[in-house]
Amino acid sequence: MSGLQVIGAGLGRTGTLSMKKALEELGFNPCHHMEETFSHPERNHKHHFTCILANENVIEHLEAVFGGYKAMVDYPGCMFYEDFMKMNPDAKVILTVRDTPEAWVKSVENTIFSHHTASNRLLWNFGKVIMKLAAPAHIPTVMELITRTHGVDPIDPKTDLAQMYTDWVNRVKETVPAEKLLVFNVKQGWKPLCDFLGVPVPDTPFPRVNSTKEFHAKHGKQKTRFLLKFAALVGFISAGAFCLVKFAM
Repeated sequence: MSGLQVIGAGLGRTGTLSMKKALEELGFNPCHHMEETFSHPERNHKHHFTCILANENVIEHLEAVFGGYKAMVDYPGCMFYEDFMKMNPDAKVILTVRDTPEAWVKSVENTIFSHHTASNRLLWNFGKVIMKLAAPAHIPTVMELITRTHGVDPIDPKTDLAQMYTDWVNRVKETVPAEKLLVFNVKQGWKPLCDFLGVPVPDTPFPRVNSTKEFHAKHGKQKTRFLLKFAALVGFISAGAFCLVKFAM
């Protein structure tokens, strides 16, 4: 793949949307983020992620999803940082991090991995059913890729998310040459990022977006649509079952 100049290896909820905005302001535009998978359905993400999950022509399908972008951050792209390094040997890698593993866990449990807090297995399994039936078509496949990448299911209440985060940070540090890697907390602002990328520091404030509160405000309507879709499906199945029973009688 040609074009990727910045590879974001940080997990979701490590300031990745702020990083997307910052990188685009610095000229690395466009920058891929999970949000792109919702706003560009023409890229047929479910098909490409399904093929990647099956290890079928992985590079070809990564190109189909990420081609044309100058930078990449967040899930799902971060899972393929090593592939992107091979495909873009001159690219620089940024590992976005939180203050502590526990801070990251608190964030993901309130947002992208909220099912992790289910009080019992029944609620957890119910949540997975809702996701498979009502979420956008590519999301269950992305979740399967995340589980395969980390070796654990992040929404399973038994999973130690702090350890999952720590293992990932260590993995990136061990596999990316030090001279190509910036470990970055968005609280650090423009200077270390701009120094690493060799670009001038902007006069504007560093972007601060997608807090937990903003995440819920943004995705609340989407969650409602998911639940309505699921409720309609349950209603349809129930009505069908009722008609079958009545006909049998």
